[in-house]
Amino acid sequence: MHDFYENFYAAMAQSQVHAEFCERVFGRNLCQHGFADMAQIDALISAAQLQPGQRALDLGCGNGMIAETISDCTGAHVTGLDYVPEAIQQAQTRTAAKADRLSFQVGDINALDLPDGFYDAIISIDTLYFSEDYTLTIRQLAQALKPGGQMLIFFAHGREPWVPKDEFPAASILPDRTPLAEALKANELTFQATDFTPDEFRLAQRRKQVLAELRPRFEAEDIMFIYENRMGDAQGISQAIEEGLHARYLYHVRLPGAK
Repeated sequence: MHDFYENFYAAMAQSQVHAEFCERVFGRNLCQHGFADMAQIDALISAAQLQPGQRALDLGCGNGMIAETISDCTGAHVTGLDYVPEAIQQAQTRTAAKADRLSFQVGDINALDLPDGFYDAIISIDTLYFSEDYTLTIRQLAQALKPGGQMLIFFAHGREPWVPKDEFPAASILPDRTPLAEALKANELTFQATDFTPDEFRLAQRRKQVLAELRPRFEAEDIMFIYENRMGDAQGISQAIEEGLHARYLYHVRLPGAK
């Protein structure tokens, strides 16, 4: 998977077709490799209510375009963390003039070294999946938050195409039963979950349509590995939602101590 993302971000430095794909599907090109369109990002920003001077961590920030957007919209200082050096280099170069409120560093979700009680908010948009131990990762993130700090996590869970339908636990897509919800409860954290499953289905259909139209340009840029990855995601998610075996949520966690 690491090799995929190294190749992905190397291609993103010059790909015009992926930029158009993001623009047409998500409403703006923020180099999204996850599944959040601008409406979802706006919903996250609205829920977070970040203020100038506050500090947020974007966990798994990629090349930092979403972190930059959040900082631009709120004035908050945002630190981006990602395990792909090429992505971090792109983020640092692009945002050099905004270094007073944006910083980026290489780091691994499975080897976190975060300062205790430092952040007002931690943001994760389709990145918790890379954790090898959700409960441990959530504990480490909570320790990095100030009293009253918050986590905002976009997380989807559902049947993968290779898992037989009769072997997938359907109850695990309920908002209080997903692997993330179980990890939050294991850390004695309360949360609110907002359902974005209909948005997920609509975007999956849109992804399939736009990808089909843009396929010749993906071929021309010799990045069919990205086309195939994005199409596979869209097809798998569409099928699982139609089966009632996939859901997407925005989890909002607030630590005790908020005013």
